[in-house]
Amino acid sequence: MYLTTSHITLACGVLSWDEYLLRLRFVMDCAEPGTLEVGAAADILQKQEFEGEDEWPTGEPEPPGPGEGPSESEVSISDRHAPFELPILHFVAAANTGLHQWQFHQADPDFFPSIPHGHSRSDHRRKLHAYRGWIYQEDRQSAREPRWKIIALWNDEKFRSFASAGIQYYLATYPRYVWSVPHPLRLPRRRP
Repeated sequence: MYLTTSHITLACGVLSWDEYLLRLRFVMDCAEPGTLEVGAAADILQKQEFEGEDEWPTGEPEPPGPGEGPSESEVSISDRHAPFELPILHFVAAANTGLHQWQFHQADPDFFPSIPHGHSRSDHRRKLHAYRGWIYQEDRQSAREPRWKIIALWNDEKFRSFASAGIQYYLATYPRYVWSVPHPLRLPRRRP
């Protein structure tokens, strides 16, 4: 029954894809081995190559190399291709965050994998979940950034302002979007 309701709430847009995968992992961990539910959850998780590990990669902050990314976070404006569309704001984090290879778009109509999310500057098919650090190749999890990088990103005042404006834009433009958190404007707290 839990698996069925999870599938229905996913189809209705009430449950995010990440939450759905976490529920499948819960079924795998808690249900009797060999049951139909465990088999169904295992099939879906295997297709998604979801490890179910929520461990952040270990690693300590590393000083950026010379010429490796901007010394300060940068916000830039680019025109869209259509003549009557508003320009897009782009954010690139400072090199000391370790995330300077990602570009964030403020008015991005795409909500996957998070709002906001990063786009790889070298491969547009790769995306970064700005809260959990997961890297997606198209729609599959492929890697994860270390926790210190995500903390550094959310400690950046320019990014916090940029992300807040992007979330406000999404709330106003897509009012029926179902958020994975009850208060989307409540940003992650700053950490030392």
